[in-house]
Amino acid sequence: MKQYSKRTAFIHWLIFLLVIAALYLGHELDASKNTAQKLAMFPVHFLIGDLVLLLVLLRIYFRKKDGEPAPANANPLLNKIAAVTHVLLNLSLIAVAVSGVATAATSGVIEALKKGDPNLIPDFDKVNAKEFHELFIGIMLLLVAFHVGAALYHQFVVKDKLLRRIMVRRF
Repeated sequence: MKQYSKRTAFIHWLIFLLVIAALYLGHELDASKNTAQKLAMFPVHFLIGDLVLLLVLLRIYFRKKDGEPAPANANPLLNKIAAVTHVLLNLSLIAVAVSGVATAATSGVIEALKKGDPNLIPDFDKVNAKEFHELFIGIMLLLVAFHVGAALYHQFVVKDKLLRRIMVRRF
């Protein structure tokens, strides 16, 4: 197998786009002083986070079911680093989603949403689970940066066309 299955590749890029959307909404939720606007953004942020969790689990399943390409490097150490990075990326995405659920469940924001009252939106700086959510986001971003850097290194320095393996449309 030279490439990931099209469905695995599609889910990969969909997760990427959804994570960007979730990060944007999360930033807006932190920055916004407009509580009515926040009340409208929370369900979208939660839905995106839940969808990312579901898609990560689905992608793991499809990678196992459909198989994956042979390692890209002749160097066993680099192959191990790549494998560990993929596992850590998946774990960090799961941890971000689970800690987000824990943050929502322990903060009181669900009650504000149920009642439709923006005045009930809690001060998230006092919610312990939010610290873990932010920690896992930081770890995820570092892993994503490493992952993207390695992919670009392969594509433009090594010139082994590694990115072809994860593209939905094969070129």
